[in-house]
Amino acid sequence: MAGFEQSKNMYDVRLKPLMLRSLMRQYVPDEKHPLSLNSSCFELSKVVSIVQTHRLLSESYPQSMDVKLVHSWKSAVDDWVNRLLLLLSSDMSDKCWLGICLLGVTCQECSSDRFLSSYSVWLHKLLSHIQSPADSQLVKVASCTAISVLFTSNS
Repeated sequence: MAGFEQSKNMYDVRLKPLMLRSLMRQYVPDEKHPLSLNSSCFELSKVVSIVQTHRLLSESYPQSMDVKLVHSWKSAVDDWVNRLLLLLSSDMSDKCWLGICLLGVTCQECSSDRFLSSYSVWLHKLLSHIQSPADSQLVKVASCTAISVLFTSNS
């Protein structure tokens, strides 16, 4: 709660790790929680809007920012990316689809350093879904779209 006491407004950098972790807890399922595709479309829109509006994946901060806060934000983004990779590995096509959609947004919103360090892993994960005969058409189409975003991203 100390982060809230010192924050200036909802765009304060100190709130970004808290907001990202809260979004994950509320809207991005893990391997234990089921997913309803009907509600996930609405939730996906909400998550994308919040991530983009508050630039939660940008990891851009002033030079004077506290090292602990920098680490906290990097750790929150690491957790976000790991959750998406977990979803991409799911046998459930709806979870996989959600992970792919959020990965496309992540490609657009993440820092250049994160993009460059993760590019190969993300590409291989997406390609595996296109090449797999077992994956649903929905997953294949989402993977093609995410690869397009990956190729055209300016991060």
